[in-house]
Amino acid sequence: MTRLVMKPMKIDKKALKMNLFFETNKAPATERKLRGGYYTPEKLASYLADWAIRGDSYRVLEPSCGDGNFLIPALNKLRKVCPESFCLTAIELETDEILAAQNRTLATEREVDWRLGDFFQHYSDLCSEKPYDVIIGNPPFIRFQNIDTNIRDIAFSHLKKANYKPTKLANIWAAFVQLSIELLNNNGRMALVLPAELLQVNYAEELRSRLVASFENILIIGFRKLVFPDIQQEVVLLLADGKRVNDGRLSDIHTIELEDGEELFKSVDLTHAVKHLPVKHTHPGMKWTSLFLSADKFSALEKVAKHPSLVPLGKLADVDVGLVTGRNSFFVIRKEIVQALNAASFSLPIVGRTSGLKSLIFNDSDFEVLSNSNPAFVLDFNKKRTEDIPNTLLKYISHGEKEGVNKGYKCSIRKRWFDVPSIYTPDAFLFRQIHRYPLLVVNDAKATSTDTVHRVRVKEGVSPRKLACIFFNSLTLAWAEVAGRSYGGGVLELEPNEAEKLLIPWNADLDIDIEKIDKLLRSGQEIEALDYVDSIVLNGFLGLNQVSILEIRGAWQELRDRRINRK
Repeated sequence: MTRLVMKPMKIDKKALKMNLFFETNKAPATERKLRGGYYTPEKLASYLADWAIRGDSYRVLEPSCGDGNFLIPALNKLRKVCPESFCLTAIELETDEILAAQNRTLATEREVDWRLGDFFQHYSDLCSEKPYDVIIGNPPFIRFQNIDTNIRDIAFSHLKKANYKPTKLANIWAAFVQLSIELLNNNGRMALVLPAELLQVNYAEELRSRLVASFENILIIGFRKLVFPDIQQEVVLLLADGKRVNDGRLSDIHTIELEDGEELFKSVDLTHAVKHLPVKHTHPGMKWTSLFLSADKFSALEKVAKHPSLVPLGKLADVDVGLVTGRNSFFVIRKEIVQALNAASFSLPIVGRTSGLKSLIFNDSDFEVLSNSNPAFVLDFNKKRTEDIPNTLLKYISHGEKEGVNKGYKCSIRKRWFDVPSIYTPDAFLFRQIHRYPLLVVNDAKATSTDTVHRVRVKEGVSPRKLACIFFNSLTLAWAEVAGRSYGGGVLELEPNEAEKLLIPWNADLDIDIEKIDKLLRSGQEIEALDYVDSIVLNGFLGLNQVSILEIRGAWQELRDRRINRK
């Protein structure tokens, strides 16, 4: 047996580090490679190859092959099902990795078409060749804003030609999948290990829409435990089957959630499992987190989401990020420091952490408790002439300059580096990072907040107190789990645009007691508070029966527990 031997290609290691297509010590944990020989067990790769490669799979592509973890099982399966007529194309940026893959696979030149370089740079050539029957692998996980601009420009050019709207905020794994769809043959398949961001992040919305428009069937396998705990990155397996033209139909979607990878290998026959799983469908803009709900809860949530009396929060209020000071340790100070600097007229109360917001009302007493143990005043020099600033504060500003606070990016772009922009007192606060449940909190203390808490300004004619009460219902809490995104640590995060999409059963005339809800929440009786609000809002206003209400609440609890318990 002969094999293709590639001469090592000279690559500028400094340039590679700029491209960030391989792991460096400086790369954030969430941006390390999940592909190739780093974090993808050969057993998982073999499982996917066994599903994807069948008798009709004579052309297979691995677009980021690493040192060959996916290539080995793919090659073995191809040798069994179509030994006389197959080609396996393997693309890899790093010379050392592709040479390692060659040494591991011992493939002949006829069997593997080795291509050294970047997937996006090879893409035009791939498009001009025959389409592929199977694409398999685990694309790299790096933000576009952190890769070489030339490679990014090439990738964006290809994405635009495929009618996508690329953004630097996206991650290149999504682009790998988006372009891979374009390379597939009719009835083609994809079997990929992807970050669970596929289910929920905004930048993957175009990809989710394209997937359901392009395949007959999609199976998504999730895990209750982290498959790769060293990097705190939740992953899913995407198995898409039956590539077709976009004729307006949507994919039949099946989901399986397992404890961990071992349960997948031991007990799951995919062909048998899919036949007995309920079929689910998505709608435009829908995130896929809710697909992992049990069938009855998914159905209840989808049905009530179409109720005509629901309005997005953005119709009732504007949600904005909190203050971005540029250096909280300088600008946010304790009350004793306010006194020492003679800064009472140059500061205002500020909430710096969600834990300070206990219930539906944040009042003066709550702020007093917060300020006794935390920095709780933000310096505000806006519209103040320098000559009117006390010497004590001028010295403090000079101290900040000696410490280099003024050289930080956010400070350096200001006309006066110490003027924090967009300081205002909101009507309410909204949790940005959520553990048990989100809250909309009325701002009776007349404080502002750092960017750990969102600021909310209600529209004209909307009562902040009424909105805070109605917000705390089982449907809105469930929708927060669907609209937001969660990470390995179990925290749910809502960005302003996601928060403004939360469904609110709004009726300004509802008679609801905020003091009662506030008291229940402060005493830890959130279920009793939910019972009270749901009886008025979901039952009395929307007309839902008790069975539907309990299914919706169960959907919230199931989604919440799913993210909290993931370890």
